[in-house]
Amino acid sequence: MSYFIEQQEWQSLPEYAQRDVYDYFLHIKQRCESKSYIERNKSETIAFSNLSASNIEEWASDKEDNERESNS
Repeated sequence: MSYFIEQQEWQSLPEYAQRDVYDYFLHIKQRCESKSYIERNKSETIAFSNLSASNIEEWASDKEDNERESNS
């Protein structure tokens, strides 16, 4: 996914705000390139995947839907 800021919108910001956005971009870029950030993201993805896998049967089950229908 790619994001684009229209030049007119960008130029409508005061210079200090443009500088803040650019500094924040550099901060995020540096953080994303760091090894600890990459490793933390991997471990969070694995943990979420494991949680999702353990809940897939419950999510796929019609039990809750059937209970709602019978209570209606």
